[in-house]
Formats: sequence, C-alpha cells, structure tokens
Amino acid sequence: MFSIVTSTVRLAATRWPVLLAFYLAGWLARYLVIEVAAFAGTTDALVAFLIMPIAILARLASFIAMFLVLRAGMPGFGQLAANGEDAIDRTTETDQKAAPSLQDLFLASILPFFAFYAAWQFLQEDTLQYAASALAKINPFANEDNSAGVLNLQLTWASGAAIVIAFTGRYLLKRYSDRLPRWTAIVTVYLEAVWVYLTVFLISVYRGDVDSWIANRAAAHWVADLRHTIGDVFAPLGVAWDAIAWAIGEAGALVLLPVAWLALAGIVYGRALAATPITLRAPSGRYATNRYATSLRSGYSRVPKAISRRFADIGGDFVGRWKPLANALTLVWRAGVVPMGIFVLAYTVLEAASGWLALAAIQLIGPHDLQDWWMNADGSLIFALDVLVEPLRICLIAAGYDFCLGRLGERRDSARKHSEAEAASA
Repeated sequence: MFSIVTSTVRLAATRWPVLLAFYLAGWLARYLVIEVAAFAGTTDALVAFLIMPIAILARLASFIAMFLVLRAGMPGFGQLAANGEDAIDRTTETDQKAAPSLQDLFLASILPFFAFYAAWQFLQEDTLQYAASALAKINPFANEDNSAGVLNLQLTWASGAAIVIAFTGRYLLKRYSDRLPRWTAIVTVYLEAVWVYLTVFLISVYRGDVDSWIANRAAAHWVADLRHTIGDVFAPLGVAWDAIAWAIGEAGALVLLPVAWLALAGIVYGRALAATPITLRAPSGRYATNRYATSLRSGYSRVPKAISRRFADIGGDFVGRWKPLANALTLVWRAGVVPMGIFVLAYTVLEAASGWLALAAIQLIGPHDLQDWWMNADGSLIFALDVLVEPLRICLIAAGYDFCLGRLGERRDSARKHSEAEAASA
C-alpha cells in the first residue's frame, strides 16, 4: 500500500539528474519568454499577452519531458506496454494502433493544464513577474507614461478577435493537418495556447465582478440569513455549519491539486481506461414517444448537411478535449480510496516540506539586513528549494499514477482468468 512512497524514492534516486536538467531548461525558457513579453508590454499589453502563453508552454513542455523520462522506471506502465493491451487513451480516432504524438500530448494537455494553472495562482505568479519586469523597463522620465497599460487587457474587439482567430486557426490546422507541412503542428499548439490563455486571463479579470454580483443576489443573502437563524436558534448547529464549510474548503485545497496533477500525468502517459462509446438507450413505456425529443430530432434533420457536419466536428473536438481527462480521473477513482489518500498525504507533506526547508535555511543562515541582504537573497533561496522539491514532486505524481495503472492491470488479469475459467467449465 505504501509502494507509492517507495517508488517515488526509487525514481528520484535513479533519474534525478535528468529531471533536474529538464526542470532548469523549462524554468530558463519561461523566464526568458516573460522578459520578452515584458519588453513588448511597455508599448502594447495585447502583444505581450500573445507572447505570455509561450512561457506556460515552456513550463508544460518541461513537465511532459520529466514525465516521459520516468516511463522506463514505472512497472505498471511497462507491464501494460509489454502485454500489448489496448489501454491507451487515444487523443485521435484515426489510428487505433498508434500511440499519441507529441503534438497530441500538447493539445490534450493545454486546456486542463491552463485551467488548474490559473486555479492555483500559478498564472497570477507569472503575471506579477511580467508586470514587475515591464514596469522596471519603463522610463519614469519619458514624455509618455505607459505603466498603466502593462496589465490593461480587457474584453475588447481586439482581444475578442484574437481569441476567435486563434481558435479558428487551431481548428482548421488540426482538421487539415494531413495536407499541411509538419512544422504547422507548432503553430497549432501555439494557437491552442493563445485562445485558452486569453480566455482564462479574461475570466480571471472579470471574476471579481461576477463574485460581487453573486454575493448581492437574493439567494446569497437568504443563505447567509439562514446561517444566522440556525445559529441563533441552536448554537451547535451553527458551529457544525461553519465546521462543514471549513472542512469542504480545506479538503478542496488539499485534495484537488494532487488529483489534478494525477490527471495531467494520465494525459501525458496516454494510458487510461479504454474509451467506450457512450450509448443512449431509447426511452420505453409511456415516454417512448416524447414529442419534444421527436420535434428536436426532426428539426435537426432539416439542417443542411454541411452545417450539421461542422457542428458535429466542433462538438467532437470539444468532447475530445475532455475525454483524456475524464479517462484519467476514472482510472484514479478506481485505484481505491486508501492508496489515493496516502498519495494525497505524501503530496501534502512534500508541499509543506518547502516551507520547512525555507525555515531551516533561514535559521541556518542567521540574521542579516533586510534591505541589503534578504531582499536580494530570498529569490535565490526560493529557487534553490524549488530545484530540490519539484523533481521529487514529479516522481511522486508518476509513482501515484503508475500505482493506478498497476491496479488496472490486476483487474484485467483477474477478469481474464475468470473468463478462461468459465470457458474451461463450459
């Protein structure tokens, strides 16, 4: 049951130098791209935010490379590959025998990676680093002060057109990829990153307005009044209400991030439950002839074939984005609650280790002047701790997902033996 922890130590001991090299390469590429975006941001924020997705792609590329390096040391992954079982999560349906290409891995990973990249404030960190670098490059004595426009990206005709053009261009390039040169795969990945990044950033810009609107609705006030009423009538219920709300918030912060990392690992490795088509059973009984469903189907049948095919392509493209994520989450769910609880606990301890190591390093270094010494040394200290912790985090995630693959192999072996026994008895 604790094999996840032992596998993590084994992977880190055997592949630490390579993991460290890929992590440093991703960090350096991200830093240089943010500097280029900061230079562009001194004149036009939209141009800067068209460059910023490359920084996140550099970080994603380093994570993908680190995950792929660990494949050789993952017994669950190796056993599935050796058995030749069809457990590969196909990102395309054109070739059921070929493994996903690097382009497919990027396209399947961008949307979920950017989503949790923003949810856990990583996007905010990149934006603050970009803004600080851009403001440092602006001459305060210049005739024209552009400091206010560094982060001034709003939903305008220009930003909206950039999202639409990027999304449309990505769709067309992927659809006609077999007729285009191979280098267009890079453009496809970039356009995917652009429309996702701009959409996520604009959502974060207006999220405060949405939260304020929700907080001012009558339903929100009704819930708050209900909480106060329950507390006034019976105080223990109010305490229980607050405890449940606190537990949900803390559990979400502790559990969702490691599970999201496991899902990303599942997309990268491309191995999950074999995708089965979703079938809808025809209604029976008194609702067998639903007039609304019948009218909807008849209305859709009158849509021109060219338009209906485009709708089907777009719908299939949208579903295909989330299928690898859904398959990975299903595989994690079926691995068992206790092993995944151990994984989440190990991830939390590793996350807290950064703070413990920082505190130990501060105590070891001793007191120094805040402005002259710590203001210059704290960045280097944080970077050194990240260099120690991040490769170990990737090893833990890979070990956790490999445990899930091992459980999948055990279930399939058991099902195979059961079917063979039934065939022999028959």
